[in-house]
Amino acid sequence: MSSHVKHKMNILVVDDAPDNLMLLEAILENRNFENIFLASSAREAYEYIGIIESEKNVRIDIVLMDIMMPEISGIEAIREIRSHDVYQDIPIVVISARSETQDLVEAFEAGAVDYLTKPIKELELVARIRSMLRLKSETDHRKFHEVELEALAFELEEKNQQLSHVLEELREDMAAAGNMQRSLLPDKRISIPGLNFSWYYETSENIGGDLLNIMPLDNNMTALFILDVSGHGIQSAMLAVSVHRMLSAWEGSNSILRLPDGTPRSPADVANELNTEFMLHKNNFQYFTMIYGLLNLEKRTLTYCRAGHTPLLLQSADGMVIVCNDGNVPVGLTEECRYEEFTIRLAAHDRVILYSDGITEARKKNSKDFFGEESFLQLLRKTRSLPVEQSVQGIIGGFKNWLDGSSPADDITLLIIEPD
Repeated sequence: MSSHVKHKMNILVVDDAPDNLMLLEAILENRNFENIFLASSAREAYEYIGIIESEKNVRIDIVLMDIMMPEISGIEAIREIRSHDVYQDIPIVVISARSETQDLVEAFEAGAVDYLTKPIKELELVARIRSMLRLKSETDHRKFHEVELEALAFELEEKNQQLSHVLEELREDMAAAGNMQRSLLPDKRISIPGLNFSWYYETSENIGGDLLNIMPLDNNMTALFILDVSGHGIQSAMLAVSVHRMLSAWEGSNSILRLPDGTPRSPADVANELNTEFMLHKNNFQYFTMIYGLLNLEKRTLTYCRAGHTPLLLQSADGMVIVCNDGNVPVGLTEECRYEEFTIRLAAHDRVILYSDGITEARKKNSKDFFGEESFLQLLRKTRSLPVEQSVQGIIGGFKNWLDGSSPADDITLLIIEPD
């Protein structure tokens, strides 16, 4: 039993006859009931119970109420007590010299829970009182825990409101972070002379681990890259942003993209520098894949380094696709890797396609089948006759149709370039 109901139970005896009060007190004391309070009228009973403010106020656990009393009868007193919500659970046992049915009916209708007739039978009185006190103790126990539960429910509601507020702030922050991340993508209003390009970018959450960029350098050179950081969430997005900034910072003495004489650093050297930098500060198990390349528009060559990313695709004007699988491991897996670079020569209107595995490894809801590389290549062939921008739209449209309403589980990134 909880500590709140371990107090000694308080019994209030209400009777206008002093002899009856003394008799009941003697019986109860003889049966080891200690906290007994005597009231010679209903009004005095009100003082003990708390209906009337008085120094006599005390917690009452059971009332033995005589029916026949002057001024205020026992039945009227019961009605008054029961009119107050706070006293609804006090057991009231009626004691009367009369046993008329009408009296008992009125007493029970007023709120009595049991009755005894005079002359009092000691064993019956004690049995009834002990039964009522057990009931009162159990009721107090239940009410105590109801109050506890209400307090906990209120506290939980407050915590839920606080959590909802925090989650709303987090959603706003994540949305702002997503907007900031998308602001790093190439501006589609910018054109590069001699080059057609278009891209698509969609994150599976507000923020993503994929990013891409294409930017003109000096001397007819254009740099381009696509990257995919392992994992999801804020940590992956922060790393993606950090790598994006490093691969986009052409100007400045700390740029890893250019040599001291101002010429572009080779893609392999850029990858090696990134790996060294990343392994030096690495304190987790993250890594990222990427393709970084330099496009020489004058010579129509693309020199690139592939670090664990999906293959670079080269598509000719007739739709044939060459899958370029050569490359090395992702950045951040090992200090031992020395990255290689490869050069391909581009014929007129050849297309270079960079994409993330969020496309080829996508699955419909409740399906184990991947979209796959072959389905992607079919979309490339199907849209080859379209201009680059419309081709990107057609590929993504076909991919979304295949998903049939399922949400992609990973970021979707696609970049297509086509020299004039």
